[in-house]
Amino acid sequence: MPGPERQARPERPGRPEGRSEGRPEGRPEGRMERGEPRTFRAPSEREPSRPQGREARPSPRAADTARAWQGRDTWRRNAWPARATWREHRAEHWERDHRTWAQRGGYGGYRIPEPQFVSRFGISHPFLIGTRPVIYQGYPRFRCGGYWFLIVDPWPEFWVDDWYMADRVYIDYYGDGYYLVNPRYPGIRIAITVFL
Repeated sequence: MPGPERQARPERPGRPEGRSEGRPEGRPEGRMERGEPRTFRAPSEREPSRPQGREARPSPRAADTARAWQGRDTWRRNAWPARATWREHRAEHWERDHRTWAQRGGYGGYRIPEPQFVSRFGISHPFLIGTRPVIYQGYPRFRCGGYWFLIVDPWPEFWVDDWYMADRVYIDYYGDGYYLVNPRYPGIRIAITVFL
């Protein structure tokens, strides 16, 4: 005995057979048109908008609290000491000489507000420092995105002398503080602080 016949769906004009219903032809899956309703996706299903290394977003911190932390100099403990010249800030053995913010006791400096950070910094905003950082209070300092940054780690001995002119770098926040990242050398993060 033959089973019940499947009722044929009426074909919609202008829609080729076999095409998925909600997606206009010629548009890649997942791309939205202006005015198209958004579909809710659970946080676990969303694609990360930042690189995998960015584990936490920094919470805002008042400028006076950040200045007090800078003044206490606790971030210098067991870390790269202040030096007088740019060349002296080159590491002899970077793996041994550098320290993460967690190893320094945590980042207590100024935190850039998230909207400004997203619009000016991170992997999607690489830049050339352009000029050799100037030594300020014993550490190299440079300006980017309206902020001054102090490089509190040595720069790796295997980088070229003028990497600040040759390599595009970016600033990111990785769970425990701000770092300068050079995509040419994956896995190398130089600790920096926003300097007020």
